Amino acid sequence: MHFTTTMPTKLLTKTALLFLFLLPLCGHAELKTGRYFQAIAGDKTIVRTLWYQLGSEQQTIVATTAMRSGDYAYDAGETITFYGDRIDAEGNPIPEAIAPIPEGASRLLLLFTQLAAPNEQGLTYRVYVIEDDIQKFSFGSFHFINASTKDAGIKLGGEKFLLKKGAAKNVKVKPPEQGDVLINIVAHNPKDLTWSPFYSNGWGHRDNLRTLVFIIDNPQGGVTTLRYRQFEPTK
Repeated sequence: MHFTTTMPTKLLTKTALLFLFLLPLCGHAELKTGRYFQAIAGDKTIVRTLWYQLGSEQQTIVATTAMRSGDYAYDAGETITFYGDRIDAEGNPIPEAIAPIPEGASRLLLLFTQLAAPNEQGLTYRVYVIEDDIQKFSFGSFHFINASTKDAGIKLGGEKFLLKKGAAKNVKVKPPEQGDVLINIVAHNPKDLTWSPFYSNGWGHRDNLRTLVFIIDNPQGGVTTLRYRQFEPTK
């Protein structure tokens, strides 16, 4: 990109910062083989405020609420530990988030949600870990994860199913010849044992598209639906 000398300094600075912010998000559907994870933020964007150890280097991450990040390589182990700027009395970094690595997994998708206060482990983020293997989550399908504290009832196209809190389900859906796939979600209210509708829409769908859907709690006491789409890389 070329900028002429007539461009205002403030505009140049904003454009450059925007470019640097978006740079790690390019090529998010490469699906390279090896140990890689992609990151998304459930509530608040993370812009290099978290880092993890990759070999002898500190690798920062970018995670937004709108789309998957680029690929981040990680070392073999049982967990990936993320740090911020907190340190203990000895000057050692204090963990902010810990992502357990499922046995045998290589490609992961990590959803970060910031906690209102540090938990009993002193962590400030909860991390949901998804095996991002196309054999388990293929293109042409939807993968639902209920990370809320409420059971959910889902109607997707012509299929109805119950998704209990903490549960996940992969649903293969044939794209409609015209229009969108209709989605309706209701949530169970544990206090009065009723069901309340909280989401209804039409979602675009294709054979070369896979859609990840998170159901999470929101600050108002209800639930929120987060949808992340990924197209199959062109060969």
